[in-house]
Amino acid sequence: MRTIIQASLAAVNLYSEYFLGLLVSIIIARNLSTEDYGIYSSAIWVAGLITISINAGLSITVTKFVAEFKLKNQKQLSSLLVFIHHMLIKRILLVIVCFSLLILFDIKIMNVPFWLIITILSCAIFKAIYVYKTSIFKGLQRFDILAKTSMIANPINLVSVACCAYFFPTVEGFLLAYCFACLAFYLSILTFNKQIPAGGRDFSSIEEHRRRISSQVYSASAIIFFGAIVFRQSQVLVLENTGFLSEAGYFNIAFILATSAVTLIPGIYQEVLLPKITQAVGKGSLKEGILQAQRYLLILCLLVLLPVLLYADIVIDILYGERYKDAVFALQVIIVLRVCVVINDGANLTLISHDRQVSMAKINFFIFILALVLSFTITPEYGVNGALAVYTVLVLLLLLLYNHLAKRDDYCFMPWKAFFSIFFSALLAILPVLLLNQYLDGLTALIVGSFVFCVLYLNLLFITRGYDSSVAYVLKKIHPKAPCLLQRYLTWGIRQLSS
Repeated sequence: MRTIIQASLAAVNLYSEYFLGLLVSIIIARNLSTEDYGIYSSAIWVAGLITISINAGLSITVTKFVAEFKLKNQKQLSSLLVFIHHMLIKRILLVIVCFSLLILFDIKIMNVPFWLIITILSCAIFKAIYVYKTSIFKGLQRFDILAKTSMIANPINLVSVACCAYFFPTVEGFLLAYCFACLAFYLSILTFNKQIPAGGRDFSSIEEHRRRISSQVYSASAIIFFGAIVFRQSQVLVLENTGFLSEAGYFNIAFILATSAVTLIPGIYQEVLLPKITQAVGKGSLKEGILQAQRYLLILCLLVLLPVLLYADIVIDILYGERYKDAVFALQVIIVLRVCVVINDGANLTLISHDRQVSMAKINFFIFILALVLSFTITPEYGVNGALAVYTVLVLLLLLLYNHLAKRDDYCFMPWKAFFSIFFSALLAILPVLLLNQYLDGLTALIVGSFVFCVLYLNLLFITRGYDSSVAYVLKKIHPKAPCLLQRYLTWGIRQLSS
């Protein structure tokens, strides 16, 4: 029950953040030309890189160690936070120095005025502090606070962008709206500062853990920083700087929609996964937790993957308009890759839980070097199709290397029988939808087809036994209190999983 509550609160946080963010991107794309939207996307990517440069390694490490200390060494929790807070301050100063040098040597990092670059840099720092504090609350499993901050800041972000679209619909105007949103996020999390365990300025009580924490922060920093450059819309920057302004916008739209689609359901499960896995390590049940996580991540991913693949053109047309129809193929490619990344979280979390961050950092550095070579040889020649080819190669290579490394820690992918049961259910469920699409089109086809697919798919999982025993356990729990008609359905589901 506690996990369900946490997932519900995480859903509020994720839905408000990603889907209001999606709405923001739609408003901006519809009010800018395809070229200007490409420039905006590139500037936002650099702003995001500033935030990631500060938080790289800190966020995931603080979530992991807060969850660990809460379980084993709660009295030392405040000392842990003081120690990592010192690291955060040093990181902010380092980022300020690095970007100041770039500006001093007149290296072009954004295609916007100088005053706006300084404003974006400053506000991105506040966003980084917000991300850091949310990581603490994730480790504490205070998803209620994350939900509250999202419900405060995201509507403010939406309203500011809507006002900008009406009064000042330019690249500079929308970037100022982004800066305003960064401040709103920072101030919203600041109101809950007293909920973070307080302590003195001394962190000597965690002396025995400092080396392990520092090592993981540095290695995780390399993993996330290089990963962010390679896998978080970096092709947008390459496309923009090689003259493919419109195609930079297409790639950005595809990435945003794919991320939002994956977040729709699987993201909720992911949001509570790292603290749970960290606790499972302490209890010695990591492998069981990973296998169950993979099963349900696959079930949830297929629930959104096939409808997006089938109706990508309709989604783009409704949300962004006919001008952005060239983003359809990019969306179909990126959604498949994003699903592969989510399903691979089992290997990723296995490595993190076994403190393999140094090896992961080496892999990410190798992929970063390869990304530089491929991005500046293939993307400038083939535009968005080249960017997709580069992105595909890099993602698949990362997945293969992570899986190979995780096998040393007894990681194994979910049983192939379970995998094919789930995949076969999805393929069977999509067949009637293909028939329906012969008679329906547009928004009607999207709504009816997606609904039919979801209903058939979720029920076929009972017949093919795509679900595991945990679903039968939940159904048995709610069966006595369910209405009579629903009880018959639950009885059927229990019988399918028990026979």
